[in-house]
This record gives sequence, structure tokens and C-alpha cells, in this order.
Amino acid sequence: MKELKWKPTDQEREVMEAVWMQVKGACEKLKEETNATDQHVNKMLLEMANRYYSSEE
Repeated sequence: MKELKWKPTDQEREVMEAVWMQVKGACEKLKEETNATDQHVNKMLLEMANRYYSSEE
């Protein structure tokens, strides 16, 4: 079965950019207020993505 490649619309790209800026800000704040490193933040984001999106198919 061939996988379909998703191509976001301009509006979807704008939403993703806005969400990314919020996530990036939250990650920077987390690093400032705790001893979390980029590696910790990366692991946390991967765990969140796996939890919320790996079961959807």
C-alpha cells in the first residue's frame, strides 16, 4: 500500500509555525527554570509525540 504524503496548506503551515513558537518558548523557559538540557527536552518531546500520535493510523 502506498503511503500518502501530506502537504499542508498555507493556513496549516501558519498554525504549525505558531504552535512551534509556543513550544519553543515553553522549552526555553523549562531549561531556564530547571536543570533540563537540550537532550532532556528532546526526549520529552519525542515521548509526547509517541504518546499522542503513534496510535493513530
